[in-house]
Amino acid sequence: MTGHQDTSGSKLRSATLLEWEASLFGACFIAFGLGVIFAEMARDFSYPLILIGIAGHGWGMYRIHRRNR
Repeated sequence: MTGHQDTSGSKLRSATLLEWEASLFGACFIAFGLGVIFAEMARDFSYPLILIGIAGHGWGMYRIHRRNR
């Protein structure tokens, strides 16, 4: 923690399911669009990129589940 306190009076809250889904699907469409644009250029790197994505996602999910135990 940085010790910074929010003096604006707003409080953090959890996202609603609709907000979370909108964010998720928006990110998915951005990723898909970028994939279409860069498909030819990234062809040689597709399998390493998939493996890096699996490793990163797995690590993140592990940390979330570990924290929420």
